[in-house]
Amino acid sequence: MSLKRRVAIIGTGNVGSTTAFALAVQGIVNELVLIDIDERKAEGHAIDLEDAGAMFPVQIKVWANNWEKAAESGVLVLSAGPLPRPDQSRLDTLEDAKQIVNSVIPKIIGLGFGGIIINITNPCDVAAHCVWKKSGLPPERVFGTGTMLDSLRLKKIIAKLAGTAPSSIEGFSLGEHGDSQMVPFSHIRAGGKPFLELAEEREELKNADLEDLRRQVSHAGWEVLLRKGHTSYGIAAAAAGAVRAVLNDEKRILPASVLLRGEYGLSGLHIGVPALIGEGGAEKVIELRLPPEELAALAASASVIKSYIERL
Repeated sequence: MSLKRRVAIIGTGNVGSTTAFALAVQGIVNELVLIDIDERKAEGHAIDLEDAGAMFPVQIKVWANNWEKAAESGVLVLSAGPLPRPDQSRLDTLEDAKQIVNSVIPKIIGLGFGGIIINITNPCDVAAHCVWKKSGLPPERVFGTGTMLDSLRLKKIIAKLAGTAPSSIEGFSLGEHGDSQMVPFSHIRAGGKPFLELAEEREELKNADLEDLRRQVSHAGWEVLLRKGHTSYGIAAAAAGAVRAVLNDEKRILPASVLLRGEYGLSGLHIGVPALIGEGGAEKVIELRLPPEELAALAASASVIKSYIERL
């Protein structure tokens, strides 16, 4: 399957518009379709992107609010929905997400959409599951950004402790894109060296509180939200990376929110685990060999997601 290098983004708020810019400025796409309930805002973003076009690596065409063009896209990114309030978790925005999915997905599928859907809308895992059910598409063609952003945050935090670049850190945060996520420290490496081994060798790491590190990762988004009112750059970078992996058939392993069918002893839900991302979408789930305590933490996170899926 050869995918068109056209990406449709539904929801052009802070996340959707920044994702559009990331895709354009990195030369990942040739065409963008921007759709928003506020049509004038989508039009404004389209004009703004076209104004910058001469500085992009490749020429791009941009359409606003054109559902027919969106249906002919290789990838559709769903990024609509409200931000959680300070007294809410991402899971508390489920009802809004459900209404968005129910209005958007049947429309785009009805127009013959045949590409890959990447969900950003929160609660990411539950919304991805809702999109998959509503779309009727094969499960590999619908996935969420899951713990991609959380994993970027994890790499930043571990890199500061290890005194290295974030790009030298290998590993993922897994589970819910939310408070219950877990970090499989048994699979975290700094420059190829196991983090737990490194922690035993270096004085400044010996007393590292692993649960506190996990909590820092899971709450990092709130640190941004409380200061600037929203998050955008990190999630846009993660989403653009996922789109690039699909359009370029990279076979890149990313911690995406994918449907599990027995992997990790779990089934019937979307949850953030390593997956092989290529032109077919989330083509394969990568099953890490987790020690019992980490497997139990992943199962606990899955139970949180499942409890919300049951509300659908």
